[in-house]
Amino acid sequence: MMSLKDKVAIVTGSGRGIGRATALALSREGMKIVVNSRTQQEIQETVRIVERIGGISIAIRADISIPEQVTTLLQGTLERFGRIDVLVNNAGIAIVKNLIDTSEKEWNDTLNINLKGPFLCCKAVLPVMIKQRSGVIVNISSGAGKTGFAELSAYCASKFGLIGLTESIAKEVAKYNITVIALCPGAVATRMQEEIDPKYYRMRKDQMLQPKDVAEKVLLAVRGKYRSGSAIDV
Repeated sequence: MMSLKDKVAIVTGSGRGIGRATALALSREGMKIVVNSRTQQEIQETVRIVERIGGISIAIRADISIPEQVTTLLQGTLERFGRIDVLVNNAGIAIVKNLIDTSEKEWNDTLNINLKGPFLCCKAVLPVMIKQRSGVIVNISSGAGKTGFAELSAYCASKFGLIGLTESIAKEVAKYNITVIALCPGAVATRMQEEIDPKYYRMRKDQMLQPKDVAEKVLLAVRGKYRSGSAIDV
């Protein structure tokens, strides 16, 4: 089994939920973790937890939908660690509304974080990975990236788009030994899931996937378990 010790991973949206669980899972394998989200307090807490288990990590606050801040994320990673082996595009938001009630701003905000953000992050890290001739990108899509749901049109559009982005990039970078995977979890017991449907969350949270379940699939993807370009159900 390939050693991940001292490899470097950027995990977006890792201040809580799936992202934090992923940062911890990768850290336990010896990876150096770049913890990222828009909320400084949350990413500092993730760093503290990583360090508590003996890991190495840094927090870089950045809004991944803003190109200049993605550049800051990239530069901060390279200045500290000198390489990028794994990118986990996990940051995401959801607006729960019928399409006719969804404002243009809500639509744009959702697509900017959920789809433009991964585009910008991939665009930033791929030159590094191409130069290294190795790398793994894991895009956290959703079951809602394969099936449309009422009141989640913007979210579904963004997650369907993320699968298309994954398939396209995988074909472009295959010759450089870079793997690009999409993971498609069902309902996960996170704060975002609670905000989407509080009543359903209260009733079903114990039956839902836990963040660590998704993190385990990320680890399998990083280890090369899945064919590049795949959209794997979780």
